[in-house]
Amino acid sequence: MNDILIITLIGAFIGTSAGMLGIGGALAATPLLKILIGLPPLLALASPLPATLPSALSGAIVYHKNKLIDFKLAWWVLLSAIPMNILGTKATQFIPPLVLMYFTGGFIFMVGCTFFVRGWMLREEADKPTEYSVLSAIITGLITGTVSGVLAIGGGIIMIPAFVKINKLRVKSAFATSLFCIAVLAIPGSIGHYLLGHIDMKVMVILMITVAPFSYIGARIAIRLQSKTLEKVFGTFMIALSLYFLFTQ
Repeated sequence: MNDILIITLIGAFIGTSAGMLGIGGALAATPLLKILIGLPPLLALASPLPATLPSALSGAIVYHKNKLIDFKLAWWVLLSAIPMNILGTKATQFIPPLVLMYFTGGFIFMVGCTFFVRGWMLREEADKPTEYSVLSAIITGLITGTVSGVLAIGGGIIMIPAFVKINKLRVKSAFATSLFCIAVLAIPGSIGHYLLGHIDMKVMVILMITVAPFSYIGARIAIRLQSKTLEKVFGTFMIALSLYFLFTQ
């Protein structure tokens, strides 16, 4: 299959999953780019990252129209996440590419299990007050920024559980707030990885063109569906993808 078509299909997938689940999609794109088109490890790792900006913005617009983004919490998270993202990005040049690939595969497996389990156990909740904790938001930002920089991802897979469990956001509000944070974090991360030579421009451009409309569609679908249904499907796919990715390294 033509590489351009494959990259386009990958963009459609990560855009849809981003809009539906409040994640940037870069994490899932890394093994797909490496497996399907043979992109070198560091390029597969970082090339999808710039696409998380239009992807996250497109999905966030839909959620914002439904008043689901908690901007106050987002800014506290970003306060610590941005500097740690810059440091994490710089750290990738000191980590062997194969180690990054195994780390990515293991992280995808953990994330897949988390989504899968939450999908089966999650119960839709009635409206409830959000419990803000500035300290927990800053700690969430520190962890999110570091991991997002090292793995060249948006960080939604860390923020969403933290938003739901610690700050007591409803699931769809957690998705929405996560997308807003991802859009901001994508900027310093993308610049850093570009300066390090970790981005394939052709892949980046195709993904950036593809993800935005599919993220918008994914967010509109998510508004209408039960959150647990979304998490079951995504969790199952991520577990299967991570196992295949790890065994083919």
